[in-house]
Amino acid sequence: MNKDLGHKAAKGAIWATIDRFGSMTIQFAVNLILARLLLPKDFGIIGMLAVFTAISQTLIDGGFGSALIQKKVPTQTDYSTIFYWNIFFSTILYILLFLFAPLIAEFYKMPLLCNVLRLLALSLILNGALTIQRTRLQKSLAFKSIAIVNISSYLIGATSAVIMAYKGFGVWSLVGMQLIYSGSGIILMWLVTRWKPSFEFSINSIKELFGFGGYIMAANILQTISQNVQGIIIGKRFSATQMGYFSQAYKLDQITSYTIPQVIVQVMYPVYSSIQDDKKRLNEMVLMNMRVITFIVYPILAVLILIAAPLIEFLYGQKWLPSAPYFQVLCVGGFFVCLQNLNFYAIAAVGKSKSLFKWSFYKWGFLLASLIIGMNFGMYGILWGMVISSANIFLTNAFLARKHTGLEVGKQIFSITPIIIIILSSTIISYCIHLFTNNIAIYLFTYLTSYFYLSFISHLKALDDTKNIIFQIISYRR
Repeated sequence: MNKDLGHKAAKGAIWATIDRFGSMTIQFAVNLILARLLLPKDFGIIGMLAVFTAISQTLIDGGFGSALIQKKVPTQTDYSTIFYWNIFFSTILYILLFLFAPLIAEFYKMPLLCNVLRLLALSLILNGALTIQRTRLQKSLAFKSIAIVNISSYLIGATSAVIMAYKGFGVWSLVGMQLIYSGSGIILMWLVTRWKPSFEFSINSIKELFGFGGYIMAANILQTISQNVQGIIIGKRFSATQMGYFSQAYKLDQITSYTIPQVIVQVMYPVYSSIQDDKKRLNEMVLMNMRVITFIVYPILAVLILIAAPLIEFLYGQKWLPSAPYFQVLCVGGFFVCLQNLNFYAIAAVGKSKSLFKWSFYKWGFLLASLIIGMNFGMYGILWGMVISSANIFLTNAFLARKHTGLEVGKQIFSITPIIIIILSSTIISYCIHLFTNNIAIYLFTYLTSYFYLSFISHLKALDDTKNIIFQIISYRR
C-alpha cells in the first residue's frame, strides 16, 4: 500500500472504528435498557418482520452502491440517476408492503403485525434518500462524515426509543427508534455533505451500473433472505417469545462476529477496488486483514462462549437467561462469519460480481436446507444448521477467491492456524486455573495474559500486523 493510500486507509480506519464502535456502544446501551423495559415478545415481533424490510432495503440499493464504489470515476449524472431511482423504487416497495401487510400478519397469526409493518416500512423511503450520499462518502474514504451522521442519528433514535418504552409504548418504541434514526440521518446527511442531485436521469447510467451491481444485488438478496429466513421459521414454528430470545442472542453475537470485522471490510473495499489490477498486492492485503480480524475476534468469541450465562444475566436480567445457550451456539458460528466478507469483497473488487451471484444460489440453498433439516430438532437444530452454513459460506468464498484472485485456500487457513493454536493453549491454561477458583475475573485475566504472552514469545505475525495498523493510525494522527 503506497503512502497516500495508506494514510487515507488509516484515516478511514480511525473514523470507521469510531463510527462502528460509537454506534455499537449506543445500540448496546439502549438495548440493555430496552431489554429491561420491554418483553422478549416485543423484540420477537420486530424479528419476524426483519426479513421483509431487509430484502426491500437490498432491492432499493440494487447493488448500485457497490457498483459506484467499484467504478473508478463515477460522474454526477451517475450519482443523481441512482438517487432518483432509489426514491422511486423505495416508494413502490413501501406500497407493496402496505398492501401485503394483512397477509403477513395472517401468516404469523398475529394481527398486530399488520400495523407494525405498515409503519416500520416507512423507513425504506427514508433510507432510499440516504444511500447515495453515504456511497459518495464511502467512495472517497470520507468516513468522518459518515461517523458523525450515524452516531448522531443513533443517539437521537435511541433516546426516543427509551422514552417511548418508559412511557409504555411497548413494541412501538422499537418501531419509533428505526423511523427517528432514519429521519434524523436524512437531515444530518444534508447538513454535513451539502450534496445535491442534479436534475438529470440517465438510462445509460442505470444500464452500465446494473451490469455490475445487478449481480451484487441478486447475491445480496439471497444473502439477506438466508440471514433472516430463520426468523420466519422460528416465528412460525415456535413463538414470538422464542424469537425474542433468539433475536437478543443474535444481536449480541453480531457485535463481535460482524461489527468488529466490518470496520476493516468497510474501509478496505474501496482500497481493494483501487488495486484491483495488482492481484499479488490484493491477496497480501486480504491475508493481512484476515490475520488481524482473527487475532482480535477469535479470543473474544472463545471467552464469550465460556461466560455466556452470567454475561446474559448481568446485562439483560434473569428473564433473558434462556437466550444464553443460543448465544453460545451463535458464537461458534462467529468463527466463520467474521471472515466471510474479506473474500467476498476481494472478488467484488476485481469485478467478478456475476460469479458471486451464481454461487449465491448454492450457499444460500445450503443454508435453507440446513434450516429445514435443523428445525425438526427444535431451536438448537436451527442454530447448529446456521453454524454449518456459516462454515460452508466461508469455504465457498475462499474457493472463489482462489479462482478469481489466485489466493489459495490453504494459504488462508495456514495464515490463521498459529492464532488458533495459541487460543487453544490459552484456554487449557486458564481452565487449569479455573479448577482452583470459580472467579470469572481471575479466569479472564489468566486467559488474556496467556494469549498475549504466547503471541509475543512465538513472534506471531498477526500481532505484528495489528501493531503496524495501530502505529500507522497513531502516525496519521500526528
